[in-house]
Amino acid sequence: MFQLISTIIAVLLVAADQAVKNWAAETLTKGEIAVIEDVLYLKYAENTGVAFSMFSDNRWVLVGVTGLMLIAVLAYFLSGKVSGKLELFSLSLLLSGGVGNIIDRVSLGYVIDYIDVRIINFAIFNLADICICVGAFLLCVAVYLSDKKEKEEKIAKQKELEEIDKDLEIIFGGESNE
Repeated sequence: MFQLISTIIAVLLVAADQAVKNWAAETLTKGEIAVIEDVLYLKYAENTGVAFSMFSDNRWVLVGVTGLMLIAVLAYFLSGKVSGKLELFSLSLLLSGGVGNIIDRVSLGYVIDYIDVRIINFAIFNLADICICVGAFLLCVAVYLSDKKEKEEKIAKQKELEEIDKDLEIIFGGESNE
């Protein structure tokens, strides 16, 4: 059930990303909007690369790499091997962000960015980028928590086995308590 909910969320995020990018292309090309003066602006930008415009003008390489990553994430998302809700949700964020940006890259040749944080020297980004970053962070948290739980279960099983060993020693004439 949660996989269905995560899928719906991913589809809604892709739709929202594309709607905002269309709005940005229509509105922000006429001029930027100060949301918080000297801090946050909405500004139209075309990015032919990835984060901070790295690998600019490598459209089809970026489409290929992104496509392969999306296939891998989707395969894992659908595999039934996802360990929990947090991991499933993080994968849906990664999928929605990747799909949102690959739509732009294939159809336009660039990704539309519009969030310009000026309080620090940072790249202009979009909703899809936020989904990718938050999804990647949450996936790391999910993997960490899953590993931690697995280790705790292993320790608990080991302690249980040690207790059984002690009981068996007592029953079958190992160490005595005298």
